[in-house]
Amino acid sequence: MISNLRLNKIFWSIPSIAAMLAAIGGILFRNIYTNLFPPDFLPGAFYQDVLTVVVCVFLLILIGATKENHFKKQIIIIGLIGSFFYLYGIFTIERVYNWFYLLYAIVFSSSFWSIVYSLSQLRLEAFATLQLNSAMRKTTAISSIIIAVLFTFLWTTALIPLMREHNRIEYLYSIYILDLCFIMPAFFITSILSLRKLPFGILMGPAIMICGFFVIFPLGLNELAKPSVGMQVNWGAMIMSFGFASFMLTIAVLQIKMISLKLFRPFSERQNT
Repeated sequence: MISNLRLNKIFWSIPSIAAMLAAIGGILFRNIYTNLFPPDFLPGAFYQDVLTVVVCVFLLILIGATKENHFKKQIIIIGLIGSFFYLYGIFTIERVYNWFYLLYAIVFSSSFWSIVYSLSQLRLEAFATLQLNSAMRKTTAISSIIIAVLFTFLWTTALIPLMREHNRIEYLYSIYILDLCFIMPAFFITSILSLRKLPFGILMGPAIMICGFFVIFPLGLNELAKPSVGMQVNWGAMIMSFGFASFMLTIAVLQIKMISLKLFRPFSERQNT
């Protein structure tokens, strides 16, 4: 799937290791987010850091085990790296100025550029025999379009009063930036390419869904953790977060499982013939 796999592994490992170190810092020093995020978003910080460490360990193992023709593993890796870009983009843009801030910036930057490099190294000619059930392909693509349109509408309607009143909010403005400038366009572009049966869209569709899962799932964890600090659970928000996250994960797992590709010789072997 990807040329220069060894270099890609290095680039994938940088944000993975940096994210794991940042999350360990959050686990060991649980007050580092105080006064840097709205109080409603602090209860789940510890559990999100625990989840991040688990994901990083899994990701590093997956990176080490991935070979050139393991394109499904590479899809998963890109999706997980994409979730680091989003989550630590929030930390970076929101000015979470604690002693781990530079690690947040490293994760944000290195995850973005590692994805850019990986996508530039895609050997799309190797996927001429890529096959996917039409119903599955259309389900993923249409779901992605709905997600892109829905969140673009929601965030735009939230921004209009701020623009009208020349107002600036103190927290969570990063979500508007990341979603409207990066994530929603990615959902939309991959869905259109998938509907056109182009390999890039079919391959990146589940990667975007994996990214979305790890962005939404922690919101449900945060609600679940609120009683531990005396806060009331917003059951509607929790059910919606877990339900939405589960839907995206299900779509990603099914599509990755159903994608098939006629076996081909590794690129390095073809060069030697």
